[in-house]
Amino acid sequence: MERSITLGGKELKLASSLFTIISYRQVFGTELFTDVDSLDKALKANKDDVGKFIDILFRIVFILHKPFTSDTYDKFLQGFDFSVLNSTDELSTLATVIAELLGSVNQSKPGGKESPR
Repeated sequence: MERSITLGGKELKLASSLFTIISYRQVFGTELFTDVDSLDKALKANKDDVGKFIDILFRIVFILHKPFTSDTYDKFLQGFDFSVLNSTDELSTLATVIAELLGSVNQSKPGGKESPR
């Protein structure tokens, strides 16, 4: 599944597949859905941990954008300034698109039931 978003004035293509899970583990050394759960828990329990939230959010964006770029994660992040965090409309759209894209991957996880839509 592919989607395009605008983030920080940049048009980004994002795509998900089963390989998204593997690529995330290879690049970051952690499990994608464990980090998604951590992100969700951090937002609910400790709103002061903004750095962790931003890191996980942009890791996910990077992995979803990775099929369309040769940039490293560091170079990808350097392409954004702090103003990207001020655009609530863009961040809200981003959250919706990530949920859609990862929902399609999550449904494909082996051994589990398909997630309801």
